Amino acid sequence: MCLAKAYLNKWGDEPVLQDIAHMRLHGERVELETLLGEEKVIPGRVVEVDFATSRILLDEHREADGSS
Repeated sequence: MCLAKAYLNKWGDEPVLQDIAHMRLHGERVELETLLGEEKVIPGRVVEVDFATSRILLDEHREADGSS
């Protein structure tokens, strides 16, 4: 069984989560869940899904802190 890995901003980095069995998209956030039930919420969007290599590329939104 080949479950997905999620990466932030580029493929070469360490995956933010592995063994992903379920992904939900909710507006400006992506909810990921592993086969064992571990959940991670990423503020951002899906850029690309590579089904051949079971990889998900995410673009993380960073919230402005309001200081100038």
